[in-house]
Amino acid sequence: MKIIITERQNNLLKENIPVALRRRFNYDELKGHLDFIMENYNPCDYSTLGDYIGEMCDMLVLDLIDDYYYENGGKIDSKTKDDLYYFMTDNFADYLQELYDKQCS
Repeated sequence: MKIIITERQNNLLKENIPVALRRRFNYDELKGHLDFIMENYNPCDYSTLGDYIGEMCDMLVLDLIDDYYYENGGKIDSKTKDDLYYFMTDNFADYLQELYDKQCS
């Protein structure tokens, strides 16, 4: 399943996310972190593309939340976590699909 959101919706998601996390929303840095996470996982081990994308984005979000907690001592509520997850899937689903298709076709 692919979720399509408008630019306005994407901006609203960003507004709901704490500033300390938004500072990390540099696409290249997030992509680099995602690549680091993916080094330990084989996309072909997942039964579907959706499972792979969901798992990788969830791990990326959990890492960001852990970093935020250790640096700022703040906790993230479940709505913000969901907003982050949707932001990551929106920005990285195509990239992850490309990798999945290359390795598992």
